[in-house]
Amino acid sequence: MSTAASTLLDLAEVRWTELASTRPDLRPAIAMQRSLVGRTIDTVERLAATEITDITLEPALAATKLRAATPVLRGEVLALPIDLLGPLVLHACDDLAEGGAGDVARHVRACIDAGRIDMSSLLAASFDRNQDAIRIKAMHESIAPDVLWLAAELAVGPAAYIAQRAVFAPQGGEPHASVTGALGAWPHGYCPACGSWPAFGEARDGVEQLRCSFCGLGWQRDKPACTYCDADQLTAVKTDPSVPQRAELCGNCGAYLKWLAPTAATPFELLPIEDLASMALDVLAAEQGFGRPSLPDLGGPERLPCEGLET
Repeated sequence: MSTAASTLLDLAEVRWTELASTRPDLRPAIAMQRSLVGRTIDTVERLAATEITDITLEPALAATKLRAATPVLRGEVLALPIDLLGPLVLHACDDLAEGGAGDVARHVRACIDAGRIDMSSLLAASFDRNQDAIRIKAMHESIAPDVLWLAAELAVGPAAYIAQRAVFAPQGGEPHASVTGALGAWPHGYCPACGSWPAFGEARDGVEQLRCSFCGLGWQRDKPACTYCDADQLTAVKTDPSVPQRAELCGNCGAYLKWLAPTAATPFELLPIEDLASMALDVLAAEQGFGRPSLPDLGGPERLPCEGLET
């Protein structure tokens, strides 16, 4: 394990210790996160040395896609390493089973173990954010769609992170000016890399940045409007008036988004920890009848992995 990976694990342990002390009720969730986050840190490190870093996306095409409101990774074909990512789906099923999903998650794993779901197609569908394909296949196999989706997402997220970083933060150089400009002008609430909604926003030094729940990309919010529907009917609520963290509630679409105030941008691998640490805001929003929307509808996918899933 590299020094960078060890440092991330140390930071995670410090945060978990603090959280377990102040929120004993979250200790079971923290125990599950230790496995998930540890694997994510290891997977990111291993993926950084694989062919996935060779994603070829010309700056002009990336900028064109952004200006057309299309996430840059949408429709791109990557050689996802099945031998590395496939076992992570199974490990995630096991963790979810131990974490409270029980037999529901075990049935998902049994379905995969029996070969009734093609792993390559499952990973591709998750990377494409093709929730419908995974849901249809899960329903066909009489297993829980949400568990199958989450298990695949946990496995593929590190690959999406490496892929977006190759476009927006290439090793050995700066992103092309056209890409930087198009990203800076991105007016949408969904991720400009993969099309997912943000896990939360980070407010630091007067700048508000959204953080993708899947690939971890950060992008600036261009105006104080609802992330999901662009309406300006927002109300901020807090669990404690003395802290800067807040939940933004939209009176138009009924959705909410958490805004945190870290001292530095949260590393991709540690995003789930801060999401868990701010769960009180989720509870507050839910108690007032607000929720999180499903993935944005960006039109028909360029590929149809649902067909590949029918094995």
